[in-house]
Amino acid sequence: MRIAVSILGGVAASVLMAIPCALIGHGLDQGTFWIALLGGLAVAVSLLGFLPLEKPWGAIRPVGWIMILIYSCASARAFLWLIYPAGDEWKILSPNNLGDLALHLSFIRWLAVAPCWWPSSPILAGDPLRYPLGSDLFNALLLRIGVPVEMGLVWLGVIGATLTGIALWRWGKSVALAAFLFNDGIGRLFLAKKEGVDPEEILQWKNFFLTLFVTQRGFLFALPAGLLLLSAWREEFFGTAKRNIPLPVQALLLGAMPLFSIHAALFLGVAMTGLWLLVNGARRVLARLALFAWPPMALCGWLVTSGAGGPSAVHALGLAPGWMSDGTVGFWFWNFGISLPLAVVFCALLMRRDSSPEARAFVWPAAVIFAACLVIRFAPWPWDNTKLMLWSWLVIAPFLWQGLFAERSLLLRVIAVILLFGSGVLTLAAGLDGRHGYDLVKRSDLDRVRMLLKDVPPGAVIACAPEYNQPVLMLGHPVVCGYEGHLWSHGLDYKARWDALNAVMNGVPDWREKARMLGVSYIFWGDPEKTRWPDSKLPWARDPAPSLHAVGLGDR
Repeated sequence: MRIAVSILGGVAASVLMAIPCALIGHGLDQGTFWIALLGGLAVAVSLLGFLPLEKPWGAIRPVGWIMILIYSCASARAFLWLIYPAGDEWKILSPNNLGDLALHLSFIRWLAVAPCWWPSSPILAGDPLRYPLGSDLFNALLLRIGVPVEMGLVWLGVIGATLTGIALWRWGKSVALAAFLFNDGIGRLFLAKKEGVDPEEILQWKNFFLTLFVTQRGFLFALPAGLLLLSAWREEFFGTAKRNIPLPVQALLLGAMPLFSIHAALFLGVAMTGLWLLVNGARRVLARLALFAWPPMALCGWLVTSGAGGPSAVHALGLAPGWMSDGTVGFWFWNFGISLPLAVVFCALLMRRDSSPEARAFVWPAAVIFAACLVIRFAPWPWDNTKLMLWSWLVIAPFLWQGLFAERSLLLRVIAVILLFGSGVLTLAAGLDGRHGYDLVKRSDLDRVRMLLKDVPPGAVIACAPEYNQPVLMLGHPVVCGYEGHLWSHGLDYKARWDALNAVMNGVPDWREKARMLGVSYIFWGDPEKTRWPDSKLPWARDPAPSLHAVGLGDR
């Protein structure tokens, strides 16, 4: 654990140092990115020598080795093929990652060259960037020292997956690994065989590894850091071990958490509150930790949600009773199977006086978060509540297994494993199938557009088609509007600019005035633009080759 905490502490320190350096230096110039990276390296090396040696994990049973092997193979497959060249194509393994990976490529290249900080959003020019940018900012630092974006994505994915595996094992051993790898709706085992039924329309409780871990890069930091903090609290307050992560290091990890995942920061805050309420011996320690960690958490949370004081995003919070339910009992059964009723029963059993205080202290706050997610939406898209629900399931699953099944007969345990994790095994195997591979963008298209844009200043706004794999955006240039799915799911108020973009690209009589109102410096015209606006009256709309056109005050 010492190596894992050292790496995570170094990454957190780099990102935390990069932001004020970029604010002062108006971007990541030659000095600021070296200060951030070398400062993070110094913190990591210091922690490696400062943190206490951890006790050995002890003997690992055969089932443990099997789960470690499965997790290692799944992680290697998912992240070594996260993005890879195949002929003229950049391809990715998972269709879940088509839009997300394109967005991260845009953010990384933009953060590396953004001329002013707090940076504007590359997907909605003129708005401040409202997104947990920690992982992408660290990749941007690596890009500035010469690490190609694609290589950085792959190897940080591998390292993050390794750290997450260590943290999962530390937290709940084989059960935690299984709960993470094999989570899925039980309906996956049955609904696919029914004619006229699309399981994807019913099953919203999906495989965490494929739909969240591979796609949401902030989890590469948030999951290992959060799980190691939970493990440290459990060992300190309920075990015989002394504090294995000093309070200043805990405060560092917690303080940086919102930069990587707002949902993780919220869950850990609730977990700390639950421990403070339920464990008398933890109150003094947690009060000190909150005193030092919560102010920077609040500041970082404000930065990535309000854009350092910019206009507020569309209000994300709202009521969503039933989460994604269609109002039928079948929804709950096909999605959660026996896991949800078992968790309810287990929470009730913890009310007994002879129940485990440790289980109560961790399970009840996690259950409160899960219950809240079934009533309140914490993002414009209710499905994003799974970024919180994931934490609840990972925390509850090991205690649930220990309390209800660990001492039962082999037959009952086998049945429980099949019902809890069987559908997820099939989903994971299908999601990592070697025959997969989805086209993201042509490498030749990126090269051609890169040449067209080579003299464009970094902050110049470009009007182009709002596609998820738009080469202009993937090369790190800010655009009027990016992919609508990203704009909507991020809670951005984009409709007026969307309509104005359509007017400009269709070539309405006053298109130049509208373009200047949008802050457009250039218009890019290529195949995506021809397809989206086939009746455009722009003078270059019929040109066969991609082209770039300046929109200047004297252009008439």
